[in-house]
Amino acid sequence: MTTDSLARVSNIALRGLTLTSKFALVFFLAKLLAPDQLGLFGLLAATIGFALYVLGFEFYSYSTREIIGSAPQRRLGFIRDQAAFHVVAYVVSLPLLLLVFWRGWLPWSYLPWLLALLVLEHTAQELNRILVAVSQPLVASIVLFLRSGAWCWLAIAAMWHVPSTRSIHFVLALWTVGVATACALAIDRVLRFDRAALAESINWRWIATGLKVAAPLLLASLSIRAIFTIDRYWVESIAGLGTLGAYVLFVGMASAVLSFLDAGVIDFIYPRLVIAAKAGDDETFRKGMATLRRQVLAATGSLCLACWMLSEPLLNWLDKPIYLEHLYVLKWLLLAVSIYAVGLIPHIGLYAHGRDRALVLSQLAGFAVFLAVAIVGDHAQGLMNVATALCLAFSVMLAWKFVAYRSLQQGRASAVPA
Repeated sequence: MTTDSLARVSNIALRGLTLTSKFALVFFLAKLLAPDQLGLFGLLAATIGFALYVLGFEFYSYSTREIIGSAPQRRLGFIRDQAAFHVVAYVVSLPLLLLVFWRGWLPWSYLPWLLALLVLEHTAQELNRILVAVSQPLVASIVLFLRSGAWCWLAIAAMWHVPSTRSIHFVLALWTVGVATACALAIDRVLRFDRAALAESINWRWIATGLKVAAPLLLASLSIRAIFTIDRYWVESIAGLGTLGAYVLFVGMASAVLSFLDAGVIDFIYPRLVIAAKAGDDETFRKGMATLRRQVLAATGSLCLACWMLSEPLLNWLDKPIYLEHLYVLKWLLLAVSIYAVGLIPHIGLYAHGRDRALVLSQLAGFAVFLAVAIVGDHAQGLMNVATALCLAFSVMLAWKFVAYRSLQQGRASAVPA
């Protein structure tokens, strides 16, 4: 087995273990907590996920393209400058989080946990991306496992054997410890980079350029993340926390497909595509996109099928009727995830060539469709209305990006001398 193959197998194994951990946590929370408590945990997790985008400002979309292919002695300078920007973003953005609690959408008792988790999760997330960008996906997967996997098993074991620990506060405490450990490891790894660039002052002009690039992408990312946040608040408003608990469980199952896709396909292929696009190596880029297309389609189909086949036996073990009553929703969520996954193919092709405008417009259009269904849809359909909105939104995004990528291909082909 080659070094690259071994790295990929190890990476997939770690990502698989991480995903198994996350799924196991949600699954055991469904078993050990009341459905409304699982629903509340889902709201907390979704709120953190959305806030991460605000804190990050999608600056990584600019900085990782700068880091990929750059001289090793310049990397730590880029990272230091990005960190300087994020400190400013924290000061501006974190106070806005109070609105969620002030409006009564979440209990005030969870505010300290959310503040701590936001800073730690964002730090670990950005460092994860950097490690992937410098072609260290295995190290990134170890960091991810500490961040999102190892602590889950501690929580499961404690809650299974010690009933007094069966609370959301306990889960959030272990989550905080896990992501703090991940941050420590990632920071240690990054500080091993060449430090020559740290002798230079912070490049605020580079940061300003990055903000100009990232601002439109932030709108796009907030649009897509808002879909995965509003859907939970939407379900809670029309069906209550108990039904939201079932929805959170099914979303976790469907989202695992995308996570496995990232680990086994995207993380390995996209840096090479970016490098090929930067170098103008159309032949290497074309072959890479063909590989991406084959692997995305094969992985998405097999993972969705496995998820559906395992769903009913797993839900029977939970022995809570509310989950089996809403099992039909999983089928539609898997369809939505499949559409989204296929859309990643043209997405990465456009991203590698810096066609950010098309990505922004596609995701804004998808969000607009989602909101339109939310506003004018038949709320009597309950969860089906939400699932329909997701499928339509992702279909619009897929179509938009496909057309934009085809236009890019045709433009590049016509530019090649006969």
